[in-house]
Amino acid sequence: MIVGAESGPVAPPGPAGGPDVTVAPTDDLDAVRALGIAAGLDESEREDGEVVLAWAARAADGAKIGAIVLERYDRLDVVNWMSVDAAYRGRGIATRLLATLEREASARGVRRLWATARTPGFFLANGFGTADEGPEAAYLVGDCRSCPQYHRDCWPQPVMKDL
Repeated sequence: MIVGAESGPVAPPGPAGGPDVTVAPTDDLDAVRALGIAAGLDESEREDGEVVLAWAARAADGAKIGAIVLERYDRLDVVNWMSVDAAYRGRGIATRLLATLEREASARGVRRLWATARTPGFFLANGFGTADEGPEAAYLVGDCRSCPQYHRDCWPQPVMKDL
């Protein structure tokens, strides 16, 4: 699974997404997955991971408009299923979701986050760096080459960030 993100510049600090957008934990992983697929993420899932926690961004009317998941694969803590509904992109919601995940991961003792970035620019602008070649990078890109989106709509890049 490759995480997505809204395109465009990173929102400045403050109430990203506006006061009418809330970010809170969710256990509705089917809705998280549906948001990701609607945003163009590959619908395949790895079988060897476990969900640590998921968050949803909701509009004032309660509709889920974005999501992000922290998953653990063996010893890697991975940002996954990040997406924002197209109608809400460019408002800093992805940045807010990522900041929420980072705070909670750090509070849980996570020292490094990883992601397979479909949109590396977003992650690089938010303090991630390109992952060096090695077993972690190979694992993160793993099955990408067999995905129908590979090098058509998606150029996956493994990234990491020390917390």
